[in-house]
Amino acid sequence: MKILVLTDTHIRGTTPQNRLDDFPVTLKEKLLEVKDMIEQEGIDFVLHGGDLFDRPDTAPSVVSDFIQILRGFEVPIYIVAGNHDLYGHNPTTLSRTMLGLLNASGIVEVLNFKEEKIIEVSGVRLQLQGCPYYYDLDSSDEPNKYLLEKRSDVDYAVNLIHGLLLPQPFGIDLDYTLIDDIQTTEADITIVGHYHTGFGIEEISDQKYCLNPGSLVRIGAYTGELNRIPQVAIIELTTDKLDITLHELDTAPPGKEVLDRSQIELNEYREQKLADFTQSIKGAGEFNFLEVKEILEELADNKDLKKKVRIEARNRIAKAEENLA
Repeated sequence: MKILVLTDTHIRGTTPQNRLDDFPVTLKEKLLEVKDMIEQEGIDFVLHGGDLFDRPDTAPSVVSDFIQILRGFEVPIYIVAGNHDLYGHNPTTLSRTMLGLLNASGIVEVLNFKEEKIIEVSGVRLQLQGCPYYYDLDSSDEPNKYLLEKRSDVDYAVNLIHGLLLPQPFGIDLDYTLIDDIQTTEADITIVGHYHTGFGIEEISDQKYCLNPGSLVRIGAYTGELNRIPQVAIIELTTDKLDITLHELDTAPPGKEVLDRSQIELNEYREQKLADFTQSIKGAGEFNFLEVKEILEELADNKDLKKKVRIEARNRIAKAEENLA
């Protein structure tokens, strides 16, 4: 049994701000390469980790173009809904989305929460379970959503989830689940999408793995994305062996050729200037006021600040009063 895994394709008809190329054209080239890989490797079915579309109401003309490519895969495509596929991160809206339309038309098969399929190929019996994204998936109150109970009549069990599963703590204020927290899962492979950078293959314990090959697209022009080449994973299962390999796409150009960092660098410059400004204010005196106008008035009268800062404070007071008049 051979399975191809991809995730976070974010199909859309426009090019994101940070991209230098024609995003839809590049994405089509990648999916066509995936189609060739399916044929050459003898893939039995595809698993998609969610966020097939960039938004739930993607234009029908755009969807139509990509449907032709997905039909060309000529193998079943099993998928879980990602946050971008749904309205309000709510799985009950699936039937009103473009992903719901593809599910109803049989182009993909959406796995709903804890829905289970038994797939048998070449004498290998697989239990496949899915979990779509929803708002509280990675909150501390939902620790069991990543866990799977393996049946006794299968050779392997795979859990497919769209959630923020990570090998180590994340440095920003977001809910996430650590791989260490799902040690008790009985899934042989836990496959996740959502975290675009991905973490490749992580072994939980002997012959038990977590897999995230990373998004098929790069949207943010961050350092990690600049250095990353989009890839897919191929899983090969026999009755006595499990093997996972990662394959970078030949059609994915180097990050520096398709990602524009100018806007990010401008934002970083502005943030640094704001930090410097805030620090200069803190060093210039104590402020005991909560009202913005009072703070500005204090700034305008503070002789320890630079003249242009005091002038700017007065100008903002004037504009605020004018707007309120």
